[in-house]
Amino acid sequence: SLSANLGILQLNNPSSLNALTLEMIRSMTPILKQWQKTGVRATLMVGTPYEKNGKTKPAFCAGGDVKKVYLAGIGKEDNKSLTADFFREEYQLNHMIATQAPHLPQVSIWDGVVMGGGVGLSVHGKYRVATER
Repeated sequence: SLSANLGILQLNNPSSLNALTLEMIRSMTPILKQWQKTGVRATLMVGTPYEKNGKTKPAFCAGGDVKKVYLAGIGKEDNKSLTADFFREEYQLNHMIATQAPHLPQVSIWDGVVMGGGVGLSVHGKYRVATER
């Protein structure tokens, strides 16, 4: 979403601690490309909190959706190319984030779980803000 000149990317897969899916990668990539060409001044990346035992818990991103990638790799998913597509497109997205123009910094809020693909999405950006959680 956009708020003034700030592009906000919210990872929204709370049932799996915002594990990164191919669909999420494919939705973020064109948005970031568009923002690089428009008047967006910065990107904020955050995770969606999840519910556990009636309490809201933070989560940035628990990494890639390894279950889907694994099942595709052993032929138990309809999309046989999912494994190769996932890693290729995730790394392309990471590269795009890493090579963004200096006038478009990315700030990632590490609140809660941050692993694997979540690190990849955020460590290539200019800033990371980690909470005690």
